[in-house]
Amino acid sequence: MTSAQAESLKNALEALMDAIAKREPIADHLHHLATLHRKLAPFTSRQLDHFLQNRSYTKALEYLRDGVVIEDPDRPDCDDT
Repeated sequence: MTSAQAESLKNALEALMDAIAKREPIADHLHHLATLHRKLAPFTSRQLDHFLQNRSYTKALEYLRDGVVIEDPDRPDCDDT
């Protein structure tokens, strides 16, 4: 994945998180992310692809920002699927 593609994906994830924080509709953001994921899937790392497939968007954003995902010990058990 090129740096421009990674930046595009990161921006889309940040826009989604911003919309969620503002309690705005997110359907368009989800559609855009799904489109980006289909387009970029062959070029993403296995871990990033896994996060996007499972809609673990917070983890995907952390991965793009830091390259590492740290598990949150305070995460509710219901997040484990």
